[in-house]
Amino acid sequence: MHSRMHLPALDGVRGIAILLVLVFHSFLLGGIRPAVWLDRIVTAVSEPGWSGVDLFFVLSGFLITGILYDAKGRDGYFRNFYARRILRIFPLYYGFLGFVFIVLPRLTPFGRHHLSLLHDQIWYWTYLLNVLISLRGWPPVADLNHLWSLAVEEQFYLVWPWVVFMLGRRALMAACLGMAAGSLAVRAAVWAAAPPHVVQMASVLMPARMDALAAGGLLALLAREPEGLARLTKWGPPATAAAAGLLGMLFYWRHRLVPTDAPVQILGLTLLAIFYGGVLAIAVTSPRDTVAGRLFAHPGLRVLGRYSYGLYIFHLPIMWYARNIVNATSVPALAGSELPGQLLFTAVAAAGSLGAAVLSWHLYEAQFLKLKSLFR
Repeated sequence: MHSRMHLPALDGVRGIAILLVLVFHSFLLGGIRPAVWLDRIVTAVSEPGWSGVDLFFVLSGFLITGILYDAKGRDGYFRNFYARRILRIFPLYYGFLGFVFIVLPRLTPFGRHHLSLLHDQIWYWTYLLNVLISLRGWPPVADLNHLWSLAVEEQFYLVWPWVVFMLGRRALMAACLGMAAGSLAVRAAVWAAAPPHVVQMASVLMPARMDALAAGGLLALLAREPEGLARLTKWGPPATAAAAGLLGMLFYWRHRLVPTDAPVQILGLTLLAIFYGGVLAIAVTSPRDTVAGRLFAHPGLRVLGRYSYGLYIFHLPIMWYARNIVNATSVPALAGSELPGQLLFTAVAAAGSLGAAVLSWHLYEAQFLKLKSLFR
């Protein structure tokens, strides 16, 4: 495997990750009140969608480690990597922040809570929202709370290229295993020494989420070994099944799988890293004519994957705005079920988010992406 290879399945994995996040947030904000068994079942199924962020982390670790490892020893190792990351990430991110913090206050008066958002904007501009959350808790204005995961990834990008540059493949694999174990230890240590609400806040820090990034990095290195893909083919499905079984036991024990539950935060995040690592291994090794191959290369998932970055940036503020226009109570309940109204809200919010992402990609982001050819 080499980073120059285009794998359609990776777009499918991105599509699954953003779909999980969209469903989770839409049910969180749609206002559904699950009073009947069907509503309760569907709502319970949507709850683990928060873990789509962890799938993004695994995929990011896989792609970034592969790119860096393949570029070792070549001219412009650091320059090309950082230039290409900046061209991909900064234009949309900072364009979005510029609209929120510079343009929007001039178009509409901000309320008291939104003024607090302006007061804390430096944390967003510097990719330190996760640090702010760990210090003060979640901001009162939740429109931008999802940006914490982008802060984790940017902090990872600052450190990981240097680690890959200095270490050989075997040492890198050991470092990935050490980071995964260290991440679990960090969360356990915080849990043992601090109140539960502090554990919840600390779980958004980069050292506490390194197990998912490290899982992706380890997969990238294994795939570059002789017979590495064959090993991933052999061990991907059983690792996925084992992690899924343990997550099922955790769900049975806790009755839910939510990120605010301490056992899920401590052990569950590591199990999710293993599970999604196995899913990624299946995705990159499954032939196109298999069930898994067709799933991960599905055109619908690939479309979502292509626009996943814009979808992630835009979806939460769009949902907060859309819930004032349409929500679970906008449609009369059907046999006591508010699911029709909830699905309408999900469809409207998803369509609005996808429309914004498509326009952003073709009218704005693509102009910067053309410059990546200068930094091959």
